[in-house]
Amino acid sequence: MMLGFVGAAPSVSLLLLLGLLFPCSRQQHQVDAFSSPSPASFHELLLSRRTINSFEAELPPYWEMKLTAAVEAATYAPNHKLTEPWRFHLLGNEAIQRVCELNAELVSSSKGPAAGAKKLERWLAMPGWLVVTQVVVVQQSDDDDSCDNPMSMAREDYAACCCAVQNLCLSLHANGMGTKWTTGPVNFDPRFAEAVGLPENERVVGTIWFGKPVSVPSAPRKKLSLDNVLIKHA
Repeated sequence: MMLGFVGAAPSVSLLLLLGLLFPCSRQQHQVDAFSSPSPASFHELLLSRRTINSFEAELPPYWEMKLTAAVEAATYAPNHKLTEPWRFHLLGNEAIQRVCELNAELVSSSKGPAAGAKKLERWLAMPGWLVVTQVVVVQQSDDDDSCDNPMSMAREDYAACCCAVQNLCLSLHANGMGTKWTTGPVNFDPRFAEAVGLPENERVVGTIWFGKPVSVPSAPRKKLSLDNVLIKHA
């Protein structure tokens, strides 16, 4: 996915700044494949990422370039058979409005007009919208195409797309932006695909809200210790 510049082409000074923000090109990835960041700083990056619930109204400077870098990072997720099943749909104002109104309609029908209006206001306040989808390849039989089948390509590809979302969120976090990975009934309503303009062979993995955090929540208290989740076998 390529995200174009909005307005005039970037100046030389801007390009120099981007070289500091995103020093690695795709060609450099081939050379530096075995280099690594400081283990301590990378570990801290992983542990400090949070789900952000409140964003500033405007997207920060150079957000589109940071998002492009994040999408590139997403495409380096583990991917069995190299199917590259992920797609990233950056929504403009009209698509955002359609999705927000559809969601408000669904909420109003289940919880009442007041709840729908409140949800509409909150969703319209989200500055950046990226819908991540999985390309679904039709297999030889319906069983092969189901995530219920542990050996299906659909299951493998969904796992790869989830890894891609994590890479994307971490990349944005490293560049001072927050994210919220959200899914709900609206994502799986048939009208959602029409509102966004999704092809028939794509399935929603999630909507990623992104922007500059107003506040960053503290780390959630873990219900399980590492001893509970790391099981050692003889």
